[in-house]
Amino acid sequence: MSSSSAIRESPSKKRQRLEQEQIDLAVKESLNSKHEYELKTMFTNFAEFRNCIKGYSFSSFWIVVEKNENMLFLNLSLKDDIPSIKYAVSVSNDLMLNATFMGERISKYKKVILLIKVNNLNEIFDILEYFEKGTIVESESSLNDKIHVIESVIKNAEDIFTDKNKFFFEFFLEQLHLLKCKPERYRYSPNILVFASLLFYMSPQAYKFLRNSHYMILPDPSTIRKIGTILKNSPQTEEYTNFLVYAKHAFHSLKDDDLKVFLMIDEIHIKPFLDYKDGNIVGMAYNSSNLATSVQVFMLQSLFSPYKDVIHIVPIDTFDASKLFDLMKKVIMGLEEIGFKVMGMVTDNNSINHVAASNFANPPKLQVKYDHPADKSRPLFYVTDSVHILKCVRNNWLNNHKNGYYFYYPDFDTLNVSTASLSSVRKLYDLECSSLLKFGYGLTRKALWPTNLERQNVKLALKLFSTDVVHALNELGEKYNLECYEQTAKFINIISTWWDIVNVKTPDKGEFKRNPMCEPLTSSPSDKELMFLKQLVSWVNKWENLDSNNGRLSKETFLALNHTTQAFIEIVNHCTKSFKKEYILLSKIQTDKLESRFGQYRSMAGDQYHISVRQIYETESKLRLCHELKLASHKKGSITVDIFDNSEKNDEEKQPIDLIFCDNNG
Repeated sequence: MSSSSAIRESPSKKRQRLEQEQIDLAVKESLNSKHEYELKTMFTNFAEFRNCIKGYSFSSFWIVVEKNENMLFLNLSLKDDIPSIKYAVSVSNDLMLNATFMGERISKYKKVILLIKVNNLNEIFDILEYFEKGTIVESESSLNDKIHVIESVIKNAEDIFTDKNKFFFEFFLEQLHLLKCKPERYRYSPNILVFASLLFYMSPQAYKFLRNSHYMILPDPSTIRKIGTILKNSPQTEEYTNFLVYAKHAFHSLKDDDLKVFLMIDEIHIKPFLDYKDGNIVGMAYNSSNLATSVQVFMLQSLFSPYKDVIHIVPIDTFDASKLFDLMKKVIMGLEEIGFKVMGMVTDNNSINHVAASNFANPPKLQVKYDHPADKSRPLFYVTDSVHILKCVRNNWLNNHKNGYYFYYPDFDTLNVSTASLSSVRKLYDLECSSLLKFGYGLTRKALWPTNLERQNVKLALKLFSTDVVHALNELGEKYNLECYEQTAKFINIISTWWDIVNVKTPDKGEFKRNPMCEPLTSSPSDKELMFLKQLVSWVNKWENLDSNNGRLSKETFLALNHTTQAFIEIVNHCTKSFKKEYILLSKIQTDKLESRFGQYRSMAGDQYHISVRQIYETESKLRLCHELKLASHKKGSITVDIFDNSEKNDEEKQPIDLIFCDNNG
């Protein structure tokens, strides 16, 4: 009698059931579609691949060709109406895929290394689409194309080598070889490393600009600094140990004429402070526990060749004559032991230098020449710098303000006393300063009213002691009633003529300047310059013996002018007799080159006037490196670069230069 009642499904369960049925149906259809798609795209052999690809169409970019059991996908390009294959993708009968661009094999697709084995059309379609876009592939493949062009250029360039342009082509070819490499694989030749080192140490900013301009491929500055650390040429190592080690290395590359030298001695003032860097401290004076306030610099200047070089640097605080004499003698004896022939010394007009030089005589006495401490049969000359003397004469004239700027000097040919007036020269400048055309065009306000710093500039002194000023005084003196203009012109002409004689730098200067007083000095009795120097010695003696205490040079300037002029006469006589030289150039016996070196120190240290001991050491080290690193020349051939290795090693143990400039330096 019982009956069952139907239970109605809830709406939520019904909705859930229907959704699940739809999901199951979708999954089933997806699996069926996947299976059908795989049947159309997957393959296990070349026959299946060929059947699969028949049902697909490709863009116009590709041409599909089957040949010799290979399926080829080609892209053609026209250049000058000539067809060529740009891209080519091939699938071999063993299903290996290969790709080329312009005949060059493509080794990488994205991060996949080609060749690869394919078993799905999608892999092929991805590669074809990637090549069709062509952005990355062309950049990689164009590199191969560029390498091919570079190699062709190198091959053709090697056929046109000549001795005249050999080094240019070597540089050109090396740059081409570097273009083929990635930056981390750059390798440089010795000549490029030498050239880069020279440019870097002379001007780091210029080197940086040249590298950043990409006109040349040059080494990184860190590579150049490594080379600088290997070349141990810092003067700092010569203070206490390895005395004159740089001069020893330089000696081996010099000729006989280079070894006959004068020793230039001068000091440069520095700012006193200690400097710590790279584990060492500098700034102390070598002879005391005080901070160094100046640096004594010794420079060699050859009398018969262009050779010049700084060979010793000593930081000092206070220096008396005995200590300076000991140092001078130590340097001279050290140079003589090396093989140099030190003919004399040149210093400025400081009294301590005169007293130190006088100690070479026994008892001490200032002389033009002494017995050489290394060989008593040879003379050792002592000369006061002629550049310094010229400035002293000008400064003595400027200091006569209490006397009205007058010089009372004896006439050069007679015993009459003449008057030279600086005020007349200044009045001449005032008359012509606003004129367009001038007789004394070289005169400037700085030359006539110099500051204390400008008094050190020899160029300003030469504007006063000039033949142009002589002509201007003779032409305008009577017209404008200039006081003592004729006698002033004569005095300026005497000093100017003396300077012309002692400042000859080249044998043909006299011919070029059309001035017989600028000819090289000879020992011939008829030589006009030699006769003038002898007459000048007498003139200085007469002037010094005048009874007047006013209007004259200082005692030190009288001594220096007389002493140096006599020394020049003795030197030319000695050189013509002992060395059989026809003439000498007196500008070789000046500290002008040493002052120029001081200017380089200040310039390379950031254009500072008061530089430090550390800056002097570092700049001198760079200058020595630039002096020793020389590029090969097609005239002189390859030049060996010395290693300044301070350690005492056998020749077999010393590191050769090839190890520094070998190909494994990046």
